[in-house]
Amino acid sequence: MSPFPAPQLLDSFPLVRACTAEQARHEIGRAFSQHQLELHGDTQALHAHHNQVRLEEASLNVLSYGAEVTIDPGERGDFYMVQIPLRGSARLESSSDDIHVDSDVLSILQPKGHGRMHWSSDCQMLLLSAPSQLVQRRFFNDHAPRTLDFALSRSRQDPGVAAWCQAAMDITHNLDKFGSLWLSHRAACASMEEFLLSAFALLMPTDAGNTRPERNNERCVRRAKEYIHAHLDRALTLCEISDHACVSARTLESAFRRQGEASPLSYARDQRLKAAHELLCNANRSGRPVAVTEVALHFGFVHLGRFAAQYRKRYGCSPSDTLRPRVAGFIPGQFRHSEHSLLQAA
Repeated sequence: MSPFPAPQLLDSFPLVRACTAEQARHEIGRAFSQHQLELHGDTQALHAHHNQVRLEEASLNVLSYGAEVTIDPGERGDFYMVQIPLRGSARLESSSDDIHVDSDVLSILQPKGHGRMHWSSDCQMLLLSAPSQLVQRRFFNDHAPRTLDFALSRSRQDPGVAAWCQAAMDITHNLDKFGSLWLSHRAACASMEEFLLSAFALLMPTDAGNTRPERNNERCVRRAKEYIHAHLDRALTLCEISDHACVSARTLESAFRRQGEASPLSYARDQRLKAAHELLCNANRSGRPVAVTEVALHFGFVHLGRFAAQYRKRYGCSPSDTLRPRVAGFIPGQFRHSEHSLLQAA
């Protein structure tokens, strides 16, 4: 019988299985950063279980030890980490804080920070790890070293935090079941990573990113749109778009709002939706077989139900309707959503 516990989240992506503190310290240290690991109580209870899914630059991890442990990394590696307890609890000690994290509280670890962590024997964490440069690029257009001083913990009762946590869990469960499918599409990986990284905007200090003067709104929005239109078949992130617009991600979002657009990513999504519609219409006209799922994933729509709903809202029919042969002169998607709604009301 295996010494490891029953199947856990992301077990299809095993990284570490260890039954000794030394093995766990060494192998998990290679994945994150070197640290000291102290085991409390029954030494036979330790069954370190680390699963990891790598996206573009960030990774999702599920980690448990099966025993009460103290983790002392000294100085952590150059990455941010959001820790979401799935069960059990942990205590984090730093020079300025001593906090308790559980099902009601998440924590944010700083790059190269110092502090000790005490995990209960039943503690299991969902961990979002992201290189510091990846996070900092979301707020600053230049590549100068910066420090974003996040609070060590945040309440999961905050509506925005709760919504993000639930969506992050949904993505993790989706990867657990269908990971090989999603990970084979770079656009899907980028879309998932882009959403997960939105946590740092949600959790960031209120004055982050305000140190640079704003550029001309019209010019940066135009550059962003040109880049989006030139790369509809590629996975684009907010940072990539803002880099080509020569402003920070936060500045670009503000510029889009002032230009009457919801956001750069919403605009990119709408253009990808239009491209998907055109591809389906062309397939219908030519009689070429094509799968709706493949089209959706190609253009970065990870949640197929949401893709279908957005498509119907915009074009008045489902994606599969667009592929069906035209009947009695009806061309699927020929009506705008408002026209379609009026027809339904009539």
